[in-house]
Amino acid sequence: MTDRLSREQVSSYQRNGILFPISVLGTDEAKEYRNSLESLAENCLEGMLKRIENLHLWFDWAFRLVAHPSVLDAVESIIGDDILVDSSLVLCKAPGDPSYASWHQDSVYSGWHLTPSTSAWIALSPSDSINGCMRVIPGSHLQGLVNHFTCRNDDNLLQRGESVDVVVDETQAVDVMLQLGEMSLHHCNIIHGSNRNRSDARRIGFIVRFVTSQIQSRGRPVLRVRGNADCRHLDLAQPPAATSQETAFGLWSAFNRSQSTYQ
Repeated sequence: MTDRLSREQVSSYQRNGILFPISVLGTDEAKEYRNSLESLAENCLEGMLKRIENLHLWFDWAFRLVAHPSVLDAVESIIGDDILVDSSLVLCKAPGDPSYASWHQDSVYSGWHLTPSTSAWIALSPSDSINGCMRVIPGSHLQGLVNHFTCRNDDNLLQRGESVDVVVDETQAVDVMLQLGEMSLHHCNIIHGSNRNRSDARRIGFIVRFVTSQIQSRGRPVLRVRGNADCRHLDLAQPPAATSQETAFGLWSAFNRSQSTYQ
């Protein structure tokens, strides 16, 4: 498993806005996390597993994943030892699923460009060009935040349907191919997207948005996973208690309803 990143790896991340593959989980360990996720989908979500947000606040196994030492050691090399989880997101593409992600930057609605930040994409299945892996335009983060337009489409995995309002030279795109238990780290300003799943297997990614205590108040809880910086300006969540899947699901569902009402 990974230790802290080398100077060459950090330099590559800063230059390209993306670093992969980074080995963080053993095969058996990654399968355990996937099994927990699929059990949740089967028992509580009627088998639906496409886009699931912020499981780390309520499910002990998801918290253990976002706070995994190998993940945090790599993240620390990029943003330092003051590390908070701003959000997490599961993206799953079923076999033959037409879902895609339009070319976009994560920073457009998030404000992650206003604080040291990085996003981890942890592979809970192999991710390749056939099953719709993430694709990036290396170095595009150096342009800063660009204009986006909204074009809603039922197959777009992005809730707002945001898409960059610049010409993307797709001949420069790189497929971020990962094996089970590997991850990538990407900058919030890198232009990225993904294609549909043309394979006969699920593609599952567990995405974690890491920020520092410099982030502005979110209107939602953030979770400290490393460091002891002053977070009095933030709604700081506590790690979830180990509890039954049904109890955790009830708490997660209530939280989602409250967030919808707030928005």
